[in-house]
Amino acid sequence: MQLRIICLVVVVSLCLGVVAGRPARAAAQGAQVFDQGISAFRAGDYQAALQSFLDARRAGLDTPALRYDLAATYYRLGRYKEAENEFQALARDSQWAPLAYYNLGLTTQRMGRPQQAIEHFEQAYRMTADLSLRALAATALERLGGAPPSQRTGAVVSLAGGYDSNVTLSPEAATVGASRQSDLFVEALAAASHRLARGWYAHGGLLLRRYRDLNQFDLTGLRAGLSYETDSGRLPTVVGGYFDTVYIGGERLEQVAELDVEARSRLDAGGELRGRYQLGHIAGGGEFKYLDGWQQRLSADAGFALAPAFMRVGYQLELNNRSDLQQGGEFFSASPTRHSLFATVSLPDVGGWRTEARGEYRVSRYNDPNRLNGGTLEVTRQDNRYGIAARASHRLSTLWGVFIDYSYYRNKSNLDTYDYGRYQLMAGIEAALEK
Repeated sequence: MQLRIICLVVVVSLCLGVVAGRPARAAAQGAQVFDQGISAFRAGDYQAALQSFLDARRAGLDTPALRYDLAATYYRLGRYKEAENEFQALARDSQWAPLAYYNLGLTTQRMGRPQQAIEHFEQAYRMTADLSLRALAATALERLGGAPPSQRTGAVVSLAGGYDSNVTLSPEAATVGASRQSDLFVEALAAASHRLARGWYAHGGLLLRRYRDLNQFDLTGLRAGLSYETDSGRLPTVVGGYFDTVYIGGERLEQVAELDVEARSRLDAGGELRGRYQLGHIAGGGEFKYLDGWQQRLSADAGFALAPAFMRVGYQLELNNRSDLQQGGEFFSASPTRHSLFATVSLPDVGGWRTEARGEYRVSRYNDPNRLNGGTLEVTRQDNRYGIAARASHRLSTLWGVFIDYSYYRNKSNLDTYDYGRYQLMAGIEAALEK
């Protein structure tokens, strides 16, 4: 049986640059001039870009994207007072405020007002839920001799409904019964972290998914953990210990005790390198004892800004050493070695929505051959899986937001029983709180 719990975290990092957005209601002439300004900015002709953006504003365009582009152009031209005025106006828009405050910090720093720059960077750090922007603000504060303000408690709660095209991960053509079992579901998620002392955080989480008809696949996930974070200059680290329990259809699937170590290296250009190691001891429950054993994951990725987007590419190696499943003369390996390549791209504003897309390709080779047909046939399982996932979210206020998630995965295996396709669509409302 296969099970996947997805926790999709939108990660966006923005450097000072233009945002290529086109207002839907703008006059055709203004939109054309606006596009000319974007092209000029990208070509490094900031004086021409400024003239185009001002012409677009006079033609009737008045959007946060245009204001941001105009402020960025003033900044590039060294006209910091005008840039400051535009960023201050942009900061009144709750969706753009964290980015505006970060750029106000850069601008006032160039104007020789370091204390005010620190205040702006602190404001950006407090307001943003974007981990990459928060890291940029923290780096800027360090360079000015400041320290990131500590959020004591953070929490996210969401409620959503969706459709799962293949709950059972059935193959395209099952030999017995219905081949693909789809169903509607509702899902609730709650996650929180609380600062106990300097560097120390407690974490907790709960995931509930309930299907309309296929109740035997109802899912419950619980997490509790403790982590310690350090920020040693350019190499921040996080070391955590977590305990996860997963139930399916009311029966315990597995319990996992995990050590999680992550280090990040900040780059001057606003990018980031990350490395992560996870070691988990797994105890299968009831009929899932064959899952007992160890799992290791080693991953590395690089993130970099390509205004207006932030991209991340990476690789993960997963090693498993499980008890596997012996049934009479037959044997089934549950210990794959997996190699995954993935890439994500994030955009802060697409028609007022924050969006992220992810693509992944994974190769799995199982450690021991399966023995089938009473043990007379030996086949080593080999899977190739690719998938895409996308998320769009829109803030209704500083507390509330709405989101839409879509994912599609296709697994191709040399054993037909593991050959499947699956897509899921989910929409819901969420609340995010920090204090």
